[in-house]
Amino acid sequence: MHQRFTSQPETSPASQLPASRSFKKQVRITKKIRTAKGVWQFISLQRVKNRYVWDKREGFYYIEWWEGRRRCRQLAGQTPTQASEAQRRKRNELIGEMATGGRQPLSAAVQEEEAFTRIPDAVGFFTSHIHTHSPAKPRTLERYKEVLSHFERLVGKKKYVEAVSRLDIDDYKIARSKENAGKVRITRCVAASTINFEVTVLRAFFYYLIRERSIKAENPCAHFKMLRSAKERLKSKPQTYTQDEINRLLAACNPASHAMYATLLLTGLRKEELAHLSWDDVDFHLGLIRVRAKADFVPKDYEERDIPMPPDLIPLLKNLPRSAEWVFPVLNGNRFGRNEMLRRLKRIATHAKVNNATLHKFRHTYATRLLEQGADIVTVQHLLGHSDIDTTRRYLSPGNDLQRQAASRISLKG
Repeated sequence: MHQRFTSQPETSPASQLPASRSFKKQVRITKKIRTAKGVWQFISLQRVKNRYVWDKREGFYYIEWWEGRRRCRQLAGQTPTQASEAQRRKRNELIGEMATGGRQPLSAAVQEEEAFTRIPDAVGFFTSHIHTHSPAKPRTLERYKEVLSHFERLVGKKKYVEAVSRLDIDDYKIARSKENAGKVRITRCVAASTINFEVTVLRAFFYYLIRERSIKAENPCAHFKMLRSAKERLKSKPQTYTQDEINRLLAACNPASHAMYATLLLTGLRKEELAHLSWDDVDFHLGLIRVRAKADFVPKDYEERDIPMPPDLIPLLKNLPRSAEWVFPVLNGNRFGRNEMLRRLKRIATHAKVNNATLHKFRHTYATRLLEQGADIVTVQHLLGHSDIDTTRRYLSPGNDLQRQAASRISLKG
């Protein structure tokens, strides 16, 4: 950032000194810091025997010099090394101008400012990149845009991405943790896991700018500390449905909804995988459901897989009408909307008096039952489409009934 402004009429410090001695004083380093009240202000650096005493507070260094009666200021970086190098370059530049009798063209100052990247421009670069490289993942692009919208709202006052620091990311996390999560009647703050996801998106955003757009900046999210809620610290096992809850939910469904939620329970499909399930993916001859990429859909982690259909599921699917391409369409034949499947489940759960009903809970129940019935963890990993086996290990903790059965086998007789 290269700023030119007119000060009160006064004599330039450089004009009072011989040319051979003027440059150390002509180009000086200052710093812009944020005060305890959150206001940004410039401060002068102390000097000891012509050496700067570097201020340790978070902020940005600037260099200043005089051109006649005008004082000029230019961003010099966030570290003492960057500031010293910027000062050295500017001194050499001014010495060269003096030797040739010329001056830096005004356009160069404009070019200096254009060398920095405005945050809205950077966001546009990144979203275009995601759209081009992941066209079959519109939901990913949508979520990234939501995160970047929060980023612009909370950090956009910095104007340039090069000016965003680790302190700004920390402030972002604090601000988001105090905000309301979505449009809900009951006040619920944004979850720690959501904020962690958002910072990972911002980390990818900055790495893209640095590596692909050659923007000279340090990634302020490179080594961020993960937030952990009290619930996450407990390391609790993923919640599952009891058999009684499943019976009540399915009893409250019409035939189409019964088949849909039974498919989630008996295959462990994710919501988007179920929404994109077409009749071409269902092989009754081999008894398989195939999770495959489509024009507007790619499975999570790009894990295509085949899932065997349990005997209970086959007649449920065979009895469904084939009125559309999709196995579970809405009335007009299209796929379910983003939250429509969950809203339907919530209505059914209210009628069946089942608390805390979620779509992903069917998947948790599927994984837990497989492990409890003796399936090995690698098989369960592939059935679920987990790229990391540590994700599957979360389901290994046995349920209360199994623990009770194991404990009952212990006796005084050995």
